[in-house]
Amino acid sequence: MLDLFFRKYAWTANLALLFAAAWLSAKTVNTVVAAFIRPTPVIDLSSVPAAPARTWAPAPLETDRLYPLIGQKVPAAAAAESDQPVQAARTCTDLKAAPVRSTLRAQLVAGVIAERPQWSVASITDQMTRETRVYGVGDAVLGATLLSVERIRDDHDATGAGFRVAAILCNNGQKEYLDFEGSDISAPTAPNLGVAPAVRPGARQEAESGGIPPDGIRKVADNRYEIKKSVIDNTLSNLNTVATQARIVPSFKNGVANGFKVFSIQPGSLYSNIGVENGDVIQKINGYEINSPDKALEVYQKLRESSHITMEVERNGQVIRKEYNIAGP
Repeated sequence: MLDLFFRKYAWTANLALLFAAAWLSAKTVNTVVAAFIRPTPVIDLSSVPAAPARTWAPAPLETDRLYPLIGQKVPAAAAAESDQPVQAARTCTDLKAAPVRSTLRAQLVAGVIAERPQWSVASITDQMTRETRVYGVGDAVLGATLLSVERIRDDHDATGAGFRVAAILCNNGQKEYLDFEGSDISAPTAPNLGVAPAVRPGARQEAESGGIPPDGIRKVADNRYEIKKSVIDNTLSNLNTVATQARIVPSFKNGVANGFKVFSIQPGSLYSNIGVENGDVIQKINGYEINSPDKALEVYQKLRESSHITMEVERNGQVIRKEYNIAGP
């Protein structure tokens, strides 16, 4: 019976063996042909950049510590060589190099960052001669060269997001900056330089008796004042300090700039002493319109030599003219 079953269905086993043999033959032929026609991989080493040669800086020899180890004194030549100052890195040509605080005896008074960087200007005071000039990019500043006027990160800002305006200089090949704090070189300066004297009790009574009070400002009539020249010099030399006594923002009328608006004036500040009130819009000084930072810098340069200053302010829609006579030292 079993023999009859195998005879009847033997053809199915033959068919399965035939399919298996065909599959193995096809697989073998495919593998052999692929081995012949497969391209040989080639690596083009000429396109691979060569590794840069590694240079090692020689280790410095600390002669002042080496000689005592062998019981000898440091030779005079070696001692003189170790005392030579380290030359500052020359970073003016490196656009990404961070500037360091300038060693020049100078202070940034005002800076205007133009839409085109090469048109930016900076007003800088020579702290030795107290002379203030306006410089453009490329001008010589006390032996250095003004590279740009830009915003740099304020390291004193706790948030890490603060910036301040600075004049970037090239001084002896090193990139340096000047800001409103001036240089960090400790040198003797004039006493109480740039600080108005404090008003002592009874100063107003002195003003009524005809003398100028210690604050240097005396009101002689409505919208007329007498000011000591030292007050003007100190004010122009410390605009950053004066700016903290009130908030000043550009003012616009019918879409056109018409001056600078003053508000949040602190009591006893320079603004209150010269008759400026909250909400006043300063429009003209000595006939010059004050409607842009450029014109403000231009007027700033001319105020130092003025013996009489007029200021036009708009208050509650009316223009008020104030006059200041500059007298005394």
